[in-house]
Amino acid sequence: MKPMMKIAGSPNIIVTSDGALTVILPVSITRRAGRKRIGVPKDVATAASASDLTSLQRALARGYRWRGMLESGEVASAKEIAERESTDNSYVGRIINLTLLAPEIIAGILDDTVPDVQIDRLGMSPPLLWSDQLAVVGMSPAP
Repeated sequence: MKPMMKIAGSPNIIVTSDGALTVILPVSITRRAGRKRIGVPKDVATAASASDLTSLQRALARGYRWRGMLESGEVASAKEIAERESTDNSYVGRIINLTLLAPEIIAGILDDTVPDVQIDRLGMSPPLLWSDQLAVVGMSPAP
């Protein structure tokens, strides 16, 4: 069965420092009988806008954007991203490391349900195993 997507309300459009556009649509992804389903959030009024994002959510989004820039060949290195963003290349590396976290942690960050964790604790040399990452964050791995 093909999942159906319903968009509730108008999209939120964010312009980044490099001129790229980010479009936020209020949808939710749920699992039913082992299949992913896309639908609207239960309360559209509480859908996050750009100003409602936590610093960890913004850092995760920034990490995926920077990783995409590296993978597409738009930039050659983290140093080039750091020069474009006027920041330190070690910071760029730590933020890109956030994209390597366990899916449960990323979902927790996006849902704002992950326990209080500092960005540096997650981005600086995260454990390779997802179960170890969950232990560092204080989340128990799923059985």
